[in-house]
Amino acid sequence: MDSLRKHFFEVSTFLGSNTCFDIIAKSNEKTLLVKIYENIDSIRKEQGEELKKLGQVLNASALMIGKKTKVFQLKHNTVYYRYDVPAITIETFERILENENPKAKYFKGKYIVDIDFENLKKKRNELELSLNELGERIGLAAETLHRFEKGGSTSLETAKKLEKELDEDFALDVDIFRHQPLMKGIDEIPDERLLEKIHNLGLKMAVFKHTPFKAYGTSEHGIFIGTGKGKTDIPKKALELKKASAIVKNDSIIVTKEYKYETLHGVPIIEESDLDTISKLKDLKKMIKEREKTNEK
Repeated sequence: MDSLRKHFFEVSTFLGSNTCFDIIAKSNEKTLLVKIYENIDSIRKEQGEELKKLGQVLNASALMIGKKTKVFQLKHNTVYYRYDVPAITIETFERILENENPKAKYFKGKYIVDIDFENLKKKRNELELSLNELGERIGLAAETLHRFEKGGSTSLETAKKLEKELDEDFALDVDIFRHQPLMKGIDEIPDERLLEKIHNLGLKMAVFKHTPFKAYGTSEHGIFIGTGKGKTDIPKKALELKKASAIVKNDSIIVTKEYKYETLHGVPIIEESDLDTISKLKDLKKMIKEREKTNEK
């Protein structure tokens, strides 16, 4: 967290909340969703898929920080993957924040790198080396080098041999901050009555099971939607929603059957009876804004 704040990220933590992420962080350029594990194999499939989906709907980069797998320690300067979510060590993460990106990926028991194939071919031609000649120098078949020049990956050791022989860097950075394609047109049907009532007003939703909220409404600015009941549950949910929405600058609401306050910790509380009085999404948005203004006073 200190490293993130040092690099001008706003940070909210959800450690101990049993969610698919532990940290939301945002700078002017990036939004990050971070899950922390001692053992990255601890992540379950449904958690990994929700972490990835949440990254998609928030246009954020999802990643894990860990120390080991079930069988070995994670290496620095290397990216591992679980359910298509990148996993790295804290040391690697800190280097990335300093613009020192990793080069290697761990895939099926091997450490591989992607080659700048255009630069490799250009350098070989400048030195007037044929594929056979270069292959003989580093102990590779010409067919293998031809595959590299067509965009194929190679082992970390082979990449180092190429770089040493040609006195050039060819290994490409691994961009763990790459965004998943932004989900457009997502519209999942919730299985809770109160969420279904909001959905029926015309609010498209992404539904979650392993986050501090139950759904994310894909409106203009997005809305985190939580559900709760009782004087213990709702205040806790309101705090979590407030922390999440404060980072990504979205609205947040709690829908509940009945509650005595219209806002809590700055989060509008929408009762079932409120929903029964409106029939359009614009009326819900108006209600949210009015309660936000009331809280400001």
